[in-house]
Amino acid sequence: MIPEDKLEEIRLANDIVGVVSEYVALKRRGQNHFGLCPFHEENTPSFSVHQGRGMFRCFGCGRGGNVFGFIMEIERVSFIESVKMLAERAHIELPAYSRKEGDGPTDSELIVEANQIARDYFHTNLLNQNGEGAKRAMSYLLSRGFTDEIIRAYMIGYAPDGWDGLANRAQGSGVSTEVFVKAGLLKTGQQQGRPYDAFRDRVMFPIRNLAGRVIAFGGRRLSEPEPGEPAAKYINSPETAVYIKGRELFGLWESRNEIRREDRVILVEGYTDAISLAAAGIRCVCASLGTALTEQQARLLLRFASNVFILYDGDEAGLSAARRAADVLLSCGAQPRIIEIPGGDDPDSFVRSHGADAVWELLEQARNIVEFHIDRGKSNKVPIAQLARELVISASLIPSVIEREVFVQQIAQKTGLSMNALLSELSQLKRPQPQRSTAPRLPAWPPKGVESLLTRALMRTPEIRDEVFRHWSPDQIRDERLKKILLYLHESHAGHRYPDTTHLLSVFPESPERDFIAATDAEESDEDKRADIDRKTAIDCLRAIQVEDVRSEIEAIKLQIRKEPDNMELSRKLMELIAKEKALRSQASE
Repeated sequence: MIPEDKLEEIRLANDIVGVVSEYVALKRRGQNHFGLCPFHEENTPSFSVHQGRGMFRCFGCGRGGNVFGFIMEIERVSFIESVKMLAERAHIELPAYSRKEGDGPTDSELIVEANQIARDYFHTNLLNQNGEGAKRAMSYLLSRGFTDEIIRAYMIGYAPDGWDGLANRAQGSGVSTEVFVKAGLLKTGQQQGRPYDAFRDRVMFPIRNLAGRVIAFGGRRLSEPEPGEPAAKYINSPETAVYIKGRELFGLWESRNEIRREDRVILVEGYTDAISLAAAGIRCVCASLGTALTEQQARLLLRFASNVFILYDGDEAGLSAARRAADVLLSCGAQPRIIEIPGGDDPDSFVRSHGADAVWELLEQARNIVEFHIDRGKSNKVPIAQLARELVISASLIPSVIEREVFVQQIAQKTGLSMNALLSELSQLKRPQPQRSTAPRLPAWPPKGVESLLTRALMRTPEIRDEVFRHWSPDQIRDERLKKILLYLHESHAGHRYPDTTHLLSVFPESPERDFIAATDAEESDEDKRADIDRKTAIDCLRAIQVEDVRSEIEAIKLQIRKEPDNMELSRKLMELIAKEKALRSQASE
C-alpha cells in the first residue's frame, strides 16, 4: 500500500483544474469551473470542478471524485496506476510499496506499457539511423518537411525490415510477448508459435491519448510489399482494451493547448496531413485517423474548441467525406465550416507546395454547410429542390431549436425558397436520435433509506461522530458498501482520527462509492447550519434503524411463539420489545 501522506502529497501537487483542463476546456463560473462532461454526451456543460475542494462532479451522469478518480475514469486505469501517473506528472518519486490482491496491472496498463516500449524502440531506431532502412525513413521524413523538432515532438519512429527486431526487444522488457501480441505489435507464427514483428519497414506514427500515453500505431510502408505482406500503404494497430479507433484523434494530445488557446481546430484525415501542417507552424490541428468521423470523435473535439474547420482532400471523395463529417459535428451542436483545397490537392501536398500562409487564406474562405452544399451542388448541376431537401435533413440533426431555425433561414436565403416550405418539409422529418454512449450506466446505488442518509451525515460532518459512535456501531448495516464506509469512520473515530470527504476519496477510490462521496460533498447547504442539520438527521436515522431492528426482533419472537404458545418467557420478551418500539417511536416524534 502507498502511505497516506504520500497520496496526499501527490494529490496536492496535482491541481485538479490543471489536470482536468488537459482533457476538458473549462470556464470559471463563481467558485467552480464548468465544461462538457467527458463521461457522457451533452451539449450544455454540467461537469463542475471545485478547485478549493479538489473535486469534480457531473450533475448529468453523477460521476465524481478527486484527481485520482478523474484519471481512473478518463484513462480507464486502476487506482494504483492513476497514482503512478500523477506522481510522474508532478515529478514525485514513489516509495516501494506492496500491492494488495487485485492491485496488479490490468490488461490495459500492460498494453500501454508494451506500446511505450515499442515507441522507444522505433523512435531510437530512427534517431540513431540504425541501418539503411532507418536512413531511408529519415530521408523520407525530411523530404516532407518534417523537422527534427517535429519528429521528436510526435515521437515518429522506424520499424526495421526484419521479422524479430521488436520480438527480441520484447523478450527482455519485463512485459510478456502475449501482451505484445494483444497490442497488435507482434503476431504469432505457425511454426512453434514463435512471435514475429507485425510492423516491418514502416515509418511509425504513435497514437497518443490525452494523457500522452501511446495506445496504438499507424505505420506507413516504405518499400513495395513482398508476397504475403500487407499491400496497404498504411496499416494501423488493431482495436484493443485501450484503443478504439472511432474514439481517438491523432495529434490531439500534441496540439490540445494550442487548440484550446485559439478556440479553433482544423480537422484533417491522415497522420501526414496533421504533421505537415504542424511542421509548417499550424499547430491547432488533429486527424480523424483516416476513418469517417464518429460522434465520439466530434464530441471529443468540442471539449477543446467550439470552432471546427474541416480540411479534407480536395478531390470528390474528400469533399464528400467532409460533408458527412460536417453533419456529424452538426448533430453534436457545432457549426462547422469546410475548407476546400483547389485542384483536388490533399492538405499535406498543399502546405508543402504553397506554405502556411496559403492554408490560412483558405481558412478565411471557409464556408458553412449551407454555402458549401449549394455551391458544390450547383457546380454539379444538382436541382435546387434536391439540394434544399438534403440540407433540411441536415437541419433535422441540430439539437437546438433556435440554431435549427437559423440554419433553415440560411437555406432559404441561399435557395430563394420560402421559410414556410422549408419548415413544412422539416416538420415531416423525424429527428434522428443521437447514438448513445456505450459506457455502462452508473449502478443504482446507494439505496434509498435511512442507512444512506446516516452515512451522508457522518461523512460530511466529522464533529457529530462522537455523539453517534459513542452508543452505536455499524456492524448490523445491511448494505455492504455503506457498511464498509461506516466501519472505516467508526474505526477511525476509535483511533481519534476524523477523515473528511477529501480523505475518504483516497480510501474509497472506486465507483460507485467514489461518486457517492463526491455527491455528498457537492450538496449545497448553509455551512453555519449544516452541523445541526446533519446531527438531527443522524439521530433520526439512528432511531429509525433501532426501530427497524426492534421490529425484526418482534417478528422473530412471534414466529417462536407460534411454535411454543405456552412459553411465558417469550411472551414477556415480546411485551418488552413492543414497549421499546413504542418508546423509540415516541422519541422520534418529539
